[in-house]
Amino acid sequence: MKKRTIIIAALLFIVVFYFTYTGKAYQLKDVVKVDEANVTRIEIDTDEGKRVVDDKKEIKQIVHSLAKVEVKKSKELDPKFDQAYWVKIVENGKDAYGLTIYDNDYIKAFSFEDKKQATYTIVKDQKVDVKKLFSTKL
Repeated sequence: MKKRTIIIAALLFIVVFYFTYTGKAYQLKDVVKVDEANVTRIEIDTDEGKRVVDDKKEIKQIVHSLAKVEVKKSKELDPKFDQAYWVKIVENGKDAYGLTIYDNDYIKAFSFEDKKQATYTIVKDQKVDVKKLFSTKL
């Protein structure tokens, strides 16, 4: 009877841990470690064209907006999308992160330093106007 109780408790712990870990939401700044002071350039590429942002005020606005986005870890390997934004964040002249934002639903983050990629689901109640944030109109 004691062995059975231990097994049930262990299984319950595993289930609770799994749902806690997979359901946890993070702010993007917690998973993409960008030092705003060192960001010298942001390159944004869409179907509409490419835009390079090197104005410190605009960089700060974009980094702050992205940092607040809440995301959850996703196992989606190939998200379906209508519009994608490819964003390269450059720190001190070196590529730091590459972000691909799919329809304001998913973000793939690639670290140039450790060559690792992760996919995140954007929490549905986020009000990020990606088109406005990354507008290619100058």
